[in-house]
Amino acid sequence: MAMPCPSCKAPLGLTLDFIIKNPVSVCPHCQVIMNFSASKVATDDLKKGLKQIEDLKKKYSNIAKFD
Repeated sequence: MAMPCPSCKAPLGLTLDFIIKNPVSVCPHCQVIMNFSASKVATDDLKKGLKQIEDLKKKYSNIAKFD
């Protein structure tokens, strides 16, 4: 599910990684300024969690997938 703009409701397609790196963004549709700034503690915890997820994906990427 794509995150919609809080103002015009158009899909933004933002990822958590993008929001962490760019906490202040502008909607390309309506030009509203969005501020997703969070405390350093919260941002660091989120980064650690995303790294753990990526590490798990890499660890289990070689497991055969059956459809």
